[in-house]
Amino acid sequence: MTPPAARDLAIHVIPVSPDTGCASVFDRFLSEPETRSIPIVRNGRPVGLVSRKNFLITYARMYGAELYGKRPVALLMERDILIVDADTSCETINARARSAFGDMRMRPFVVTENGTYAGIGDAARLMMVMADLAAARAAALEEQTRRAEAASASKTQFLASMSHELRTPLNAIIGFADLMRLKTLGEVQPPRYQEYVEDIHKSGVHLLNMINELLDMAKIESGHVELRETVFFPMDVGLDVLRMLRQSIAEAELQLRVTIAEGLPPIYADQQQIRRVLINLLSNAIKYTPAGGTVTLSVCVCGPNDECGVEGMLLTVEDTGIGIPAEKLEKVLEAFEQVENSFTRTRAGTGLGLALTKAMVEAHGGRLWLESELGKGTKAHALLPSSRIVTDAPAQRSAV
Repeated sequence: MTPPAARDLAIHVIPVSPDTGCASVFDRFLSEPETRSIPIVRNGRPVGLVSRKNFLITYARMYGAELYGKRPVALLMERDILIVDADTSCETINARARSAFGDMRMRPFVVTENGTYAGIGDAARLMMVMADLAAARAAALEEQTRRAEAASASKTQFLASMSHELRTPLNAIIGFADLMRLKTLGEVQPPRYQEYVEDIHKSGVHLLNMINELLDMAKIESGHVELRETVFFPMDVGLDVLRMLRQSIAEAELQLRVTIAEGLPPIYADQQQIRRVLINLLSNAIKYTPAGGTVTLSVCVCGPNDECGVEGMLLTVEDTGIGIPAEKLEKVLEAFEQVENSFTRTRAGTGLGLALTKAMVEAHGGRLWLESELGKGTKAHALLPSSRIVTDAPAQRSAV
């Protein structure tokens, strides 16, 4: 259906010329009680409007007839009128009326066809059309939202199903590759096949990690995030993660620094998820820091009056890597987003690491944010709220 335009709102009211006497216009208003305005037209071109209310108030007051009866109506016409072409959309008319008249936008307007008078636009009908358009758009938006939510739910279900289907054969591939890699049943002949088995194992593990990330994201999007909370010391988890990643740090030729506050209290949280938060943040720092750089892990408890400006347990991973452009700091925390430049295009990944990390931190009532400067490095901060800190348990001395 074609949206209504100005011509659909136009009511043809017989115009008068600017020289028409006010008395004639007065008589016409008396004889046409439904006429609200009379257009003033010269040579087919609209030049003004005479409003019933304003005209009668002026003309009918004391001495009005004597003053204006024989004088041209142009003296009493309104000159600041809105003139629109017949093809003008109702939305454009409404916008122009708001701009021209503000709160007086219910005033009638003049419709022209190729510059020639065609009729008077009914402001009340314009408002009705705009209300119908708004209702139709709201209904369309609601339908689009419903379809988008259905599509998202279908995608999430598909990801979950496919992830489960892919993990089963991949586990078999990794398992058999591991048997051959470790020479459980004897030497692999010829020896060159040993290299191939190593590649198969590494590729299988890499694919399995990616599938696990997709499955985790599917769970998060479907709202099925479950926390298995226990009381534990974050320092133990942090040191365990560092031991896991020491080889990666050494292979990347990076320096590692650890700053864990003395007497760090235990926390009540999902230990596995906190472990993954640290693994993801440290792995990202290692991945995007060139050889010779530094990766720093620090954990501390911040109070309301401390310099850090936040309250809770703060886990920070800092690197001296490539950095992130300011306009992409929020973007990289979204699913499937990565920093795009010539350096990172050589780094494989799904782009889910930071999104999953953010979701896991938020599931604990915390927040994740980044600070970065292009070419100088990045700080990733994960803040767990004070409610997660166990204050009535003995603190643990730092082992670092």
